[in-house]
Amino acid sequence: MSDKTPPQARSPEAIDKDFADLMASKMPSDAARDKFERLWDEANAIAAQTVHTVEGQRYISLLKRMHQTFEGRYPVEGAINGHGKRRS
Repeated sequence: MSDKTPPQARSPEAIDKDFADLMASKMPSDAARDKFERLWDEANAIAAQTVHTVEGQRYISLLKRMHQTFEGRYPVEGAINGHGKRRS
């Protein structure tokens, strides 16, 4: 049996701070999208585990804000009806 405890989930405020730092940076689009996806995956995983709780709603609200803000600044090229095409 391992005596390692799972890492504590970060608060929505901590993830939001990293997101705000990303948005304030002048990072190239590809690098910004990679960082955004890592932050998104982190918040989304916690939201999925806590979806029916008040805490889960905080993560869902964060995800909505992150999506709107990021796509406004770094729109997906070739978007059709609001849906972007992923690059391979």
